[in-house]
Amino acid sequence: MMLITMLTTGTRGDTQPFMALGLELKKKGYRVRIAASEAYQNFIESYGFEYAMLRGDVSKIIESGAADDAINADNPLKFFSSLKNEKMMGMMINIQEDLHKACKGADAIVYHPGAAIGYFAAKEMNIPSILASPFPMIPTKDYPALLFYDRPRFGKIYNKLTHRIFEWGFWKVVSGPLKKY
Repeated sequence: MMLITMLTTGTRGDTQPFMALGLELKKKGYRVRIAASEAYQNFIESYGFEYAMLRGDVSKIIESGAADDAINADNPLKFFSSLKNEKMMGMMINIQEDLHKACKGADAIVYHPGAAIGYFAAKEMNIPSILASPFPMIPTKDYPALLFYDRPRFGKIYNKLTHRIFEWGFWKVVSGPLKKY
């Protein structure tokens, strides 16, 4: 039976879409493994999926105060730069290690944008990978990027620019731990 490993990071809102996809894959006869933070282990296993643990539970990170600067950032650029502190980088490197480990033995990898290592692990293992984003990532003039939703709106050119800024910031955050892993 073919094993599909799905890599997700973040909150329940980041994880639950992968659960829905996993249910459909199971119906089609695939074995499904989902890598997510430990807060979601019981949730994932209750649907009969294999679970792969990620160190760095988002709720625990928030409680620890390590993400306070990100949570309290008054603009998206400060949000991204605040995630590059030493404590957060250490946690993100551990998560990269866990995500890579979860890919072992997979026949294909489906990954969240925050788990970009899925792309590289699939290349290394010579298996297919699919980016599955639970939020819009394609640059568009119709609406701003995720981190800009609650900001003043300045029109179509601004909207498209926010997507470019989001892509740049997101890659800056995940590329450091990827390179160090």
